[in-house]
Amino acid sequence: MDWATIIYYVSGFLIFVVIIIALVAQSSVQSAYSKYSQMPSSLNLTGGQLAEKLCAQNNMLLQINTVGGSLSDHYNSKDKSLNISQANYNSSSVAALAVVAHEFGHALQDEQGYAPLKIRQIAVKVSNAASRFLLPFLLISIILSIFVGMAGTIMLGVVVIIYALALIANLVTLPVEINASNRAKAILNEMVTDSEEQKAVAKMLRAAAMTYVAATFVSLVYFLRFLGLFLISKRD
Repeated sequence: MDWATIIYYVSGFLIFVVIIIALVAQSSVQSAYSKYSQMPSSLNLTGGQLAEKLCAQNNMLLQINTVGGSLSDHYNSKDKSLNISQANYNSSSVAALAVVAHEFGHALQDEQGYAPLKIRQIAVKVSNAASRFLLPFLLISIILSIFVGMAGTIMLGVVVIIYALALIANLVTLPVEINASNRAKAILNEMVTDSEEQKAVAKMLRAAAMTYVAATFVSLVYFLRFLGLFLISKRD
């Protein structure tokens, strides 16, 4: 059995493993968010008030918006806006403040010209653009591999490149998210003196970070899966 076959079959098995890991990670962040949404913060600030306070403390003019959905909070570097979900904007829970502080961490990254954030923005744009062609290329490669072997191999090569771009985007995203969480913990630890609340913030942010770790593993395994398929097709 050659390396191409080993990569193909091992990655096929790992797909089920990483999907389970991803589901567990997603369940963990939902569980943590649900738990700490019931824990009031000693700061007595809502998420919206915390965002305004942090902007004032750091002399940053950010547009603060409310958005629908659960855990839909995000920072938009294009219009310099903090977009906070309605629930977190109006809540003074530990979970809400942790999420808002994390998104403000991204705003600080942007303000300070944090290089990994800039690289991530480029990588995600390229990956998203390429991903639009993933399904058509995958279907064409399967059809062509039946009738024209070489054409199918070429198309599989394109699919491998698309998955490689997705993997790169996830690899770049991971340190950016971890850095934003570290900034959030530092921000809240300076404002909060209660040790139990500090631990709760850390657990909430750690659970959120694990979803990005899981996403990275998922993209890695899918990349290896199609790489193995491409190498087998090329060999045959």
